[in-house]
Amino acid sequence: MSTKLKKEALQLLTEQALTLKEVGEKMGLTEKRAYNLLRALFQEGRIKSITDAEKQRRYTIDEVHQESEEEEIEPN
Repeated sequence: MSTKLKKEALQLLTEQALTLKEVGEKMGLTEKRAYNLLRALFQEGRIKSITDAEKQRRYTIDEVHQESEEEEIEPN
C-alpha cells in the first residue's frame, strides 16, 4: 500500500470517523482497495475501529499512536 494513500486516509480520519464505504467514496477507491488500506493502517496500530449508535463500524485515528508521532516530529 502506498505511503501517499495511507497519508490521505489518515488525514480524512483525523477530520472525522468514517465507514469503509465512506473512505472508499471520498478517496475514489473500490471497497476492496479501501478495505486493504484500512486493514494495513489498523495492523500498524495507526487507526482503530469503533461502533457508532447505528451499529456501523467506523474507523478513526488511534490517539495514542497519533500523539507519539507528533512527539517524534517536534524539534527538541
